[in-house]
Amino acid sequence: MPRELSLIKPGSHCPGCKHKIAIWHNIPVFGWLILRGRCANCKEPIPVSYPIVEILTATLGFLAAFLAEPNPWQSADLVKSISLFWFLTTLVPIFAIDFKHLLLPDTVTIGGILLGFALSFFPGSIGWLSSLIGIAACGGSLFLFGFVCSKILKKEGMGFGDVKLLAGFGAIMGAELAGIALIIGASLALIITIPHRLLTKKNMQLPLPFGPFLGVAAPISYLFGDAMLQSFLSLLFQFNLSGL
Repeated sequence: MPRELSLIKPGSHCPGCKHKIAIWHNIPVFGWLILRGRCANCKEPIPVSYPIVEILTATLGFLAAFLAEPNPWQSADLVKSISLFWFLTTLVPIFAIDFKHLLLPDTVTIGGILLGFALSFFPGSIGWLSSLIGIAACGGSLFLFGFVCSKILKKEGMGFGDVKLLAGFGAIMGAELAGIALIIGASLALIITIPHRLLTKKNMQLPLPFGPFLGVAAPISYLFGDAMLQSFLSLLFQFNLSGL
């Protein structure tokens, strides 16, 4: 994606010698094992990242079906299954691309917006109006935050890829849950990034790949955001009563 290569033409080929990969050598995981991690033509090593990504994607896909319904083999909620599948499997390209290239591809960000709005017309979804509000509120608020930060700090405060990613979350699960995902993601970013940069003595001003933290927060908020919000409101209500 970051190199803007087509997934269709040319077909799967060795990045070294450009030799076309045979179908039986292109079976996920098994192809790598059959070839013993080397190209069948030029014998150059095939990075182990290939089977790792394939195993990870399959595992996350199965986990999405399992989490969508206590018994995934009986009347699974289709909208919830597809949404969780999207949240979990897109973690792979979000992590791999944002950490390395500091960008989020449109196929993931705009793809999430289109998917969320399309799902909003199906039973069990948040509805098309809530989806539109989620897109506008989440994308707009994060864009405004980044704009203000850029004016104050005199440099880019928030990548537009992050804006589109959060807008996609809003399209799928609505503004409230996407807002909770933003809070969780920002908290994770602070908790992990600041100690890491202090220990490694890296410049605190270096750009932060925020997409992976948002990506981790999205399925957490989608599954548990309502319960977290109810718990917070309950604690707030009890605090107000005790204050009276």
